[in-house]
Amino acid sequence: MSVRRPSRGSADGPTVLARTNSLTGLTDDDIKSATQRFDLEIVFKFSWINKGILRISGLEKCINLVELNLTGNQISKIEGLELTVNLQRLILTSNKITAIDGICHLSRLEGLWLQDNRLAALESLALPQLAQLPSLHCLYLQNLDRSAPNAVCRTPGYKAAVLKALPNLTNLDGERSPAALNYAELAAEFEAIRANPPAPKQWAVPDVVSWFTGVDKEVPMGGGPGEAALQQQHAKLVKVIDECEMLVRVLGEEVAKFNRQTLDKKSETVA
Repeated sequence: MSVRRPSRGSADGPTVLARTNSLTGLTDDDIKSATQRFDLEIVFKFSWINKGILRISGLEKCINLVELNLTGNQISKIEGLELTVNLQRLILTSNKITAIDGICHLSRLEGLWLQDNRLAALESLALPQLAQLPSLHCLYLQNLDRSAPNAVCRTPGYKAAVLKALPNLTNLDGERSPAALNYAELAAEFEAIRANPPAPKQWAVPDVVSWFTGVDKEVPMGGGPGEAALQQQHAKLVKVIDECEMLVRVLGEEVAKFNRQTLDKKSETVA
């Protein structure tokens, strides 16, 4: 609510209280109150979320604005950004926008968020105009999980058309390097595997025949010099071989136990 005094020549008249309705757009007071900045030229980030405004306006003095977030309003047209030439991030999620327009002069714009709007056809994306934005590398028309989509996102060839027009995008709908990976195909493949998981692999350890089967491990007694040392080395070798054979048996038992547990878990999942 603002105070409006009578015009000159009627000083004795009553003071008039005029109610300011900011639902149609933004006012200086709205921006100052939200940012706690009284000089609008030093406002760098501004958010006005779920306020019900119908249009973008009142930003003429915010010439250094870098990020603007107007999520969850009733905005139907992108406008009022003529002087916000330093804007880098424009977030207009969950509005009623039917066409991309009014941003071709934003040469520093890096990211544009437009999920959950009313963009119905490829023509509404104004791809030739977006291609003129040299810094644009991030564009959201739906979320990575395909929630909050615009109708255009269901158009056949949507992704290919966007990437062809905007080859410098590094993030499309949350997909990093969208030209290199097809996230939709990967997601479908994952869902197919989750719905019909492959049978667990059975691990098997082949039976190991003793390396010295049928071989006499005894060293003949010769009585020559160094015989004691030879007998000592022979005993160590036999001990190591026995330990290896024992390790193989234990490993086979553990693998069999693991396979049984895997089958039990699969049975529980199916049940």
